[in-house]
Amino acid sequence: MSLYNLQTPSGSVQRKQSSRLARIAVGILARLGVLTLVVAATLGAVWGGPGLGDHEAIVAECARNMRLSGDWVVPTFLETPWMRKPPLPYWLVAAASYLLPNDPQLDLPVTTVSARLPTGVSALLTVLLLWHLASSMFGKRVGMVTALVSASSLAFLLYSANATAEMLLTFCCTWAFVHFWHGVTTRRAWMRFVHMMLFYVALGAGMLAKGPAPIALTAIPLAVWWYTERPLRLLAYLGWGGWRQVLVCFGRQIPRQTARVFTHLYLIPGLLVFAAVFVPWMVAVGRQFPHAWNIWNWQYWQRAQGLYHDTRPRGFFYYVPIMIGLTLPWIFLLAEAVAAPWLKRYFRQRRALLYAGLYALIGLTVMSLMSFKKPYYILPAVPGLLVMMGLVAERFYAFIPTTIPMKLNVWFGRWREAVIEDPLRFAWITWVIVAISAILMLIFGNYWMNEHIPRVAGALTVIAAGALVVVLWAGLLYVLGHGWWSLTLTSLIAIAAFHSAWYLCGPSLAAESGDRVRMLDEALDQAGVPVDANIYWVDARPDARLSFYYGRRPRYTLTPEELVDFIGVNRTKPGLVTLLESRMLQEAEELLAGDELACLLVSRKEYNKAKSKGAIFHD
Repeated sequence: MSLYNLQTPSGSVQRKQSSRLARIAVGILARLGVLTLVVAATLGAVWGGPGLGDHEAIVAECARNMRLSGDWVVPTFLETPWMRKPPLPYWLVAAASYLLPNDPQLDLPVTTVSARLPTGVSALLTVLLLWHLASSMFGKRVGMVTALVSASSLAFLLYSANATAEMLLTFCCTWAFVHFWHGVTTRRAWMRFVHMMLFYVALGAGMLAKGPAPIALTAIPLAVWWYTERPLRLLAYLGWGGWRQVLVCFGRQIPRQTARVFTHLYLIPGLLVFAAVFVPWMVAVGRQFPHAWNIWNWQYWQRAQGLYHDTRPRGFFYYVPIMIGLTLPWIFLLAEAVAAPWLKRYFRQRRALLYAGLYALIGLTVMSLMSFKKPYYILPAVPGLLVMMGLVAERFYAFIPTTIPMKLNVWFGRWREAVIEDPLRFAWITWVIVAISAILMLIFGNYWMNEHIPRVAGALTVIAAGALVVVLWAGLLYVLGHGWWSLTLTSLIAIAAFHSAWYLCGPSLAAESGDRVRMLDEALDQAGVPVDANIYWVDARPDARLSFYYGRRPRYTLTPEELVDFIGVNRTKPGLVTLLESRMLQEAEELLAGDELACLLVSRKEYNKAKSKGAIFHD
């Protein structure tokens, strides 16, 4: 045999190398494709669509005032210190405004795009964190699937272009969520220390984004997991009949886990790092405005107890349908995802599933116990659920329906074994049922939209019909054994349908609210009210859009500081609302009696009520 033949790889070796290179190339292309979809999903809606809502405009206006005044410590809103909310959203919007041109109408910094850009970037980074976390927990393929599922879920599509603090808070909570997992699973002490310190930094950043929400949505869920994951894994292994052993396990491991809080979680230095991130800002503001501590007490503690003046009665389960809805269009994966920590097929992933599941469940429970509820408060708890759904999605789309019988564990009072004799036939029947149901929903949805939102009913129906066709096509691909194409197509159409509705229908849907502000500006012009005149809202908080979009000067009749002081003094007195109305009326009369031009805005209902009490206004 010649030397040349000895050094030349055989044909089989060459084929293996070519196959390996092909797999690497396919993997790289798949990652690039997923990354492209993630970027499109999270940043695609930032550049247009409806104008800012009132709460979004508050963030944008505070950021604009930072740029104009140069004071980046104390945010101001309507020439009033706005320390009720932490400053991180305003800092990021103000920083983003340096990258973009000024508002063309007012020639002022901060535009709609610059207000929404930090939110879009936060959404992008959050999905990338979930991609990384799911990859480290369950494997690289599950990581990519989780990224697709997350980016195309309603939670990220809807809030990635919302300029409020919710997505930034979600990013900070997810950032902490990821580092805590790495901190408790790594075997290297120095890596554990680094991850835990970054966990405390992320938690502190969350306090600067929207404190104290990270305590409820991250710290408490992780503390519950820390003390219960071993007993819960034992419960999943033994079943409910082993509850005595589970209780013994729970009791015995409490001292050990408590000691490890200091030796493995580095609680003492961690709390110092945590506080160092946000406490200096609070101290700086508190020194300049001592009443800030009363405002924070009113804004957070009183709100949590339901003593906030704007508290609306909402039931304990208020967040459950909202959280389920935020997982659309992947809601069909939800049942198995919730049950996954207890299923034998996920035995090897049980610890990670309990970690993600308790993060979502305890966050949901804590927020449900709060008296003051708003739909977007639950958003930071959704990523834990999406991680579980990513694992289930990978298993679902990897499955190829065949005629071979398949066993399933189903829950009817207890776990029972069911057999699907012909999975392929079952898949076809399911596809037909889904298709008929979806068509009926489209028809009834069109009737509902024509009744409630006729302005965009036609366009939304066309978008929904197109999306339905593609989704059914994706389902057909799944039945035919092309699961990964089905997953990709479902993600793609969810992203495309949302952005079509956002750009084509969003401006019209938001027009009713935006038109009120525009018409108010026009009415003020017709009444000869100068642009720089002070306009006082008597019975509501001033609409920030009047200032942000039209350069007007809306003002508080009673500033938040005055309101907090008044409520604090009179809280125990009967008829607090009546007392507050009288105080507002007195302030309005003093403004009208002054030498400076003052314009009062009040609803017709409150105007008539004031006149019935003897107030005299100039119509």
